[in-house]
Amino acid sequence: MANIWYIQVNRHCNNSCHFCSNPSNWNNITLERWIELVDDFIKKEYNWIIFTGWEPTLSSDLPKWIEYSVSKNMECRIISNGMMCSSFDYVKRLKDAWLSLVHFSLYSYIPEIHDFLTDTPWSYKKLLKSIQNALKLWIRVQINSVINKYNQDHLDKTVKFIMKNFPQINHFVWNNLDPQMMRQTDTALSTLPDFEFASISLKKAMEFLESKNKTFRVERLPICFMRWFEFASTETRKIVKNEERIVHFLDFRETFRELEWEHERALECNKCDLKSICAWIYEYKNYYNYVKVKPQKLTLEEKQNIIKKIKNEYEK
Repeated sequence: MANIWYIQVNRHCNNSCHFCSNPSNWNNITLERWIELVDDFIKKEYNWIIFTGWEPTLSSDLPKWIEYSVSKNMECRIISNGMMCSSFDYVKRLKDAWLSLVHFSLYSYIPEIHDFLTDTPWSYKKLLKSIQNALKLWIRVQINSVINKYNQDHLDKTVKFIMKNFPQINHFVWNNLDPQMMRQTDTALSTLPDFEFASISLKKAMEFLESKNKTFRVERLPICFMRWFEFASTETRKIVKNEERIVHFLDFRETFRELEWEHERALECNKCDLKSICAWIYEYKNYYNYVKVKPQKLTLEEKQNIIKKIKNEYEK
């Protein structure tokens, strides 16, 4: 099993993404509290630490946290928008602290769309520079992308762009929107995707990556929209492998342990042969009630093959 611990180290950012699910409250975690948390989760035998927040690279103590965690044999990763990492010297500091992997958030290969979604001019240009800097220093890079209305027609083209320019990158993650926590403005709500439409370019992207022996994951998308790629659903993988995740929030939620992965079920979900390994629809009643699921019919052997593939595949 790959139990993962996410920790928010701050709640402020140098981007202003319209669909951000962790709005700013300007909280920060202290170095002392951080060490206390790390030591506790080492006892729980967690495998990875992922530094997140609004933007973890804005925390001056980040290199110290990485170095301490690595000294305790914990693999460290960060999720970053790439603004700070556009400085080679800054990335070198992270490398010297033994950072081994960074997830960069890229929303589109089209600069205008990426910059619109981040609500930050030149964020696209800085992000590409950050990817270059990390790869030059032999830090593994993975790409995170939020599926939304403005990129749902070209998820595959963004992947092909990355592969053409950065063939060293081997893993991609798509996250569906978390509308519950994001800004409730007209612009933010306009980013909600069309699942059916998005699944077309998503399938093309996954087929392309599979042909290149690359790996990928998808979060918060019902697996009826990713037929033949159900194994890539993060929730389905955790259901099958009985995994958990702990997130330390810098708000009223504080430390939250996720053991259950099912969301809300549409009536039609009951007709689907995948329902026992699907997480259904996140925030279905409040936001995604327009989604029309596609109940699937599978033989018992087909379903068992999905489970076997998940159990036998190396977790990224």
